[in-house]
Amino acid sequence: MPSRSLSVSVLLIPALAMLLAACGREAPRSTTDAPIVDAEDASDTDAANDVGASDDDAVADDGTDEAGADDGAGSDTEAPTPDLDVGLTLTQVAELASPTAAAVGPDGTFYLGDRPGTVHPLAAEGAGEAVVDLRDETTTDGERGLLGLAFAADGSELYVSFTDRDGGTVIEAFRVVDGSPDAADRRTVFALDQPYANHNGGDIQVGPDGRLYLGLGDGGGGGDPLEAGQDLTTPLGALLRIDPLAAEPYGIPSDNPFLDVDDAAREIVAYGLRNPWRFSFDRQTDDLWLADVGQNSWEEINRVPFDELSGANFGWNLMEGTHRFEGDEPDDHVPPIYEYETRGPEGCAVTGGYVYRGAAIDGLQGAYLYSDACNGSIRALAVDEAGGVVEQAELGVAAGQVVSFGQDTDGELYVLDLGGPVYRLDPA
Repeated sequence: MPSRSLSVSVLLIPALAMLLAACGREAPRSTTDAPIVDAEDASDTDAANDVGASDDDAVADDGTDEAGADDGAGSDTEAPTPDLDVGLTLTQVAELASPTAAAVGPDGTFYLGDRPGTVHPLAAEGAGEAVVDLRDETTTDGERGLLGLAFAADGSELYVSFTDRDGGTVIEAFRVVDGSPDAADRRTVFALDQPYANHNGGDIQVGPDGRLYLGLGDGGGGGDPLEAGQDLTTPLGALLRIDPLAAEPYGIPSDNPFLDVDDAAREIVAYGLRNPWRFSFDRQTDDLWLADVGQNSWEEINRVPFDELSGANFGWNLMEGTHRFEGDEPDDHVPPIYEYETRGPEGCAVTGGYVYRGAAIDGLQGAYLYSDACNGSIRALAVDEAGGVVEQAELGVAAGQVVSFGQDTDGELYVLDLGGPVYRLDPA
């Protein structure tokens, strides 16, 4: 779960403070001997053209997605500015113990991940029976539990990101049979020891290139005591890119940026992160949107064009947002497009969301929606073609402890409240 300081959990978990006392541990290093793979060595991983790609629509023959929206390719028409005054409502569609993640299966089924360790299909009457149950393998102590879901680009596997009983980050793959995950047919894709109980990150997404992306926090503690954010020898504090379909347990894409850097973790595609709490790829532009929880002063939202993501440095712990933290701003710093004060009225721990690409809420298309785990208000950013924020606003609806969003096959958005409810965002 997201956290901002040594003594306070934004999710109000009293046990967290005692879990953050140690400060002198060595940062875990990547120990994988996974092979480097070229794009042509991978399985069919064109996420934009496969039914079952995580959070992406299938593409119709006429170049439009199934919701009927033009994908923008080859169009000279300027996209209209989103209407951030649109009337909205939250419709509850399910109730779980502590929902934390969502993903779309190969047949379009919307799945929900529950923090205690279960995965459920969403039906008309609510959350269905669990298709995956990891409750004996994880714990909800501190900021732990089931933290992320994604389906392989070809729909063949469900990836579940969680922390094991010792607090380490694990990604398990479950084979998809007849459109549904088979709980008995599984393999471990990725595992990494965590030095502390907080800043686990844990979100996973399949990118526009069909690769699996994993966001990891800096390992925990306050102020990055391991200095992991700027340390390329550890996967901590970084966005990783791997290819589970290309090799066992996974392959490392040959265009990952630090393959030739001595002792670097080869999985890293971008770095300089404190606790990336939800990231997504815009299904129309492929841009990465990533929210990074701040220390004590600034919450940040980052937007990076996909073709500029490789090697990006988000700045932590030298920078907190656009502000100096433990040193000078690095020359390669990619600053956030938006930041707000941690101790202000907007909240204290940002929760990233999605660019709205659905059809149900007319006028909201193109706006990036997000929230804060301490505030719960659903908010939006509108940006121009150059990537600058031209408007930001609260949208007039709020949940409780918003810790995640989901996007269904039609591009409609869901809001996950750690207290139990799952909502669909609808027009008022």
